[in-house]
Amino acid sequence: MKVLVMLVVFALLLPQSISAQDNTGCKQPSSLMEIDRMLTEEAIKQGVPAEIVKAIAFVESEGWVHCVGDKALISDDGGIGIMQVTDFEGEYKLNQKRLITDIQYNIESGVMILNDKFERFSGNVIPMLNDGDNRHKYIENWYFAIMAYNGIVPKNSPFYLSEENKDKKGQRNMNSYQDKVLTALEEGNPGLNLNRTLEPIQPEDIEYVEGIIRFKKKRYTTYGPLTHTAYLFGPNDLVRVDEQVGRRAQPRTGEEKKNFFKPGVLTIESFVKTDETPKKYEDRSYNHFGWYFASNGAVDNELTGYVSTINLKPFGKRIAGIDRYKTSAKISEEGWGNKANTVIIADGSNFPDALSGAPLAYKLDAPILLTSHKKAELNESTKAKIKELGATKAIILGSESAVSSKVQSTIKEMGLTVKRIGGKDRYETSALIAKELGVTSQAVIASGSNFPDALAIAPYAAKNGIPILLTKGGGSEPLNSIVANTIKNNKVTSTIVVGGDNVVSKKAFDALPKADRIAGKDRYATSVAIIEELNMPTDMLYVATGKSFADALTGSVLAAKENTAILLIGNTQNQESIETTNLIAKHNIDTFYVLGGDSAVNNDVLSRLILK
Repeated sequence: MKVLVMLVVFALLLPQSISAQDNTGCKQPSSLMEIDRMLTEEAIKQGVPAEIVKAIAFVESEGWVHCVGDKALISDDGGIGIMQVTDFEGEYKLNQKRLITDIQYNIESGVMILNDKFERFSGNVIPMLNDGDNRHKYIENWYFAIMAYNGIVPKNSPFYLSEENKDKKGQRNMNSYQDKVLTALEEGNPGLNLNRTLEPIQPEDIEYVEGIIRFKKKRYTTYGPLTHTAYLFGPNDLVRVDEQVGRRAQPRTGEEKKNFFKPGVLTIESFVKTDETPKKYEDRSYNHFGWYFASNGAVDNELTGYVSTINLKPFGKRIAGIDRYKTSAKISEEGWGNKANTVIIADGSNFPDALSGAPLAYKLDAPILLTSHKKAELNESTKAKIKELGATKAIILGSESAVSSKVQSTIKEMGLTVKRIGGKDRYETSALIAKELGVTSQAVIASGSNFPDALAIAPYAAKNGIPILLTKGGGSEPLNSIVANTIKNNKVTSTIVVGGDNVVSKKAFDALPKADRIAGKDRYATSVAIIEELNMPTDMLYVATGKSFADALTGSVLAAKENTAILLIGNTQNQESIETTNLIAKHNIDTFYVLGGDSAVNNDVLSRLILK
């Protein structure tokens, strides 16, 4: 009751602009769980870390309080309600009465103002921390926006600078408003430790001008790990847990016996749920965190349960359907949404005719969709995806033995213009695809006897408009005559050969113009060598099994579209190479988009990519 008494006194300190009569009609929600839900949902809606919104509301209202009796909580400086919203100059054109009577509107307005400080003020009035498309997802990047929410004034300086704090001058000011909010955030999410050093910001970068803080520098890149909000995950997202964590039957803490998830990668199976642990207003240490229903993704020993947001770090996302055909549709959805003028149709049962297709697909901005030569009819999920995309043109890769004439007729009947690119064999098909692409002065040479090397280099070839030409396997096989003629007729002056001598023979290699070979000890090491030797971006990687071709084939165009690479990995212990581990450690790669379901690449294998 002590807190409520204090709040009653606080609420009576009304500014002259709001009369006691005006401040009526307020209604406090019956439970803190309901307020938790409101704060969480509005933060997610506006793309603001919910951890921050909950902490601001907690500090501003001293415990998620909107009103006492029928009167809103109003501070002596005019802040209204749970978010202590002010709009004295009418900048945001807010309805003052609604701020009092409608807690949802108050929360919505407060989050909107905070977001505005982050988006509009950063890099202008206040410093921007760490630029980039995803900077809003990291809690520490909001430091100065939180300050601006309360006031860009000396008491909120990150460092003690005034004469009245001579003994502390130059030290971090952990009593600033924004640091109080971050402290409340950490206390409401036990075990969460934010990076609050503010390196490389220096006290001399800050000065006071007429009672306002002026920042001499407006952009900084901070050092050390940052904390990703745990409230923007959804079904099929992959998260990492770095220690054993509780696995609960309900989204709440309690005394019930706990089971556990071991350290590694988990699959999110739900949207976030707010904490259902009973909370009381007089208990100011209640939980701020939420919960996700998750699984370990194991095929044979699946474990599921609710896990707290405190324990979760982003890992990536799984793009998968129940089979390779539906996976190709999901990949299409990821990269092209619901619109693509052209689609590439390839055989999902066998790889040869489609191996060279990625550069052409990328040039045409077309997803690769699969159908099976084992069935004469067009695969139903592929047919549905073509309709959904609104495509007007289809290109079929391969002869009728790969993609049947009936499939071609069906696509025509759907109203699309259809073109088939198919030769008498896989080698001629690769040459015809190269002709359609427009052969450049460079070409990639890969084995037509197996798929891994051609698919590992496909994103690079696609991004750079380089055709992929197929030749027969290793041993003493000479360069395929069709490839040799294509190179000669199109004046190709340099080539990249993927795979070792056992994949593309030395005899074939020696017949190529200005050839460079990229190879590892196996398909996994070769995919790493391609990334390293071609200096491919590693901010994130697409991951696919090296045991089957379909997911890497359809994902190769998406990887090119996203300007990244495909890493091939195995699906059992010891199939990933030391080269894979070294690549991830060297480039500090921590984001992976997985192509295909658990049976293709399971979570245990993914866990070994990140666990030390």
